[in-house]
Amino acid sequence: MNRQGLLLCAKYAVSPNFFGYCGPSKSSGLIDHLKESLADKEVCNILSDFETLYPYLQLIARQNKINDPFDQRVVEAYWIGNSLLKPVDAFEFRALSKEKLILDKKLPKKNFQELLTNISKKPFLPHHAFHVFNVFKRSVANLGSYVLLAMDECRIGHGIVKRQKSHPRRAVARAALARRRQGFGGQAVKSFLVETRPLIKKNNGLDFGLSMLREIKVDYKGKSFVKDLKVGDLVSFHWGFVCDVLTEKQIKNLRHYTQKAIDFYNQ
Repeated sequence: MNRQGLLLCAKYAVSPNFFGYCGPSKSSGLIDHLKESLADKEVCNILSDFETLYPYLQLIARQNKINDPFDQRVVEAYWIGNSLLKPVDAFEFRALSKEKLILDKKLPKKNFQELLTNISKKPFLPHHAFHVFNVFKRSVANLGSYVLLAMDECRIGHGIVKRQKSHPRRAVARAALARRRQGFGGQAVKSFLVETRPLIKKNNGLDFGLSMLREIKVDYKGKSFVKDLKVGDLVSFHWGFVCDVLTEKQIKNLRHYTQKAIDFYNQ
């Protein structure tokens, strides 16, 4: 069992599950495991039940002759992006889409065939952003504001921490005791302002807008696994919650593979 890989995967999977978007209902315990940095069989079982996440991890692992889908390198490849994201041919994606993702049942027949046709014409990178943009694209009628917002929330965003977000004194006082050991000097830090670039619509396609400050949370109803976050840190986030502190190389990879997914969408 790859402890670091499981914890890394949980960091990115916990926020959509917190809102009930992905994963089994039992995975509400992910935040408790992350808070204690506890990677055990339960975490493995929970993450294995994510019907979209796990098949992609299996695909990446198999393509790179890695036995464990939760190998840290595999997990990073899917959520952030790295050299393990090798091109996968149309046959492999066809098998994945039907046998594991069941896209032939979830998407309109015409849209599903369009996806397979496009996959056969250009390299397929099994990155999270690819699925968010290019599978979701074929499940909706048009790129309206709601769809665009959902895509922006679901992709893995990134930015630089600019400052701590201020909150009403009473809210801070209520949570201070519970958060005393969370690494914020005894203060109940609930969120930070992060400089980032939002996803925007451009000529019926996708692009990134100008930099803006956005509030990104670290607090899951009094629980948090993010410790010692400081101004200047480069962070990734998912559905409005901080996932991890990244290196400059990881930021570069995340930008690169997210842009690849956007290019595929726009073409």
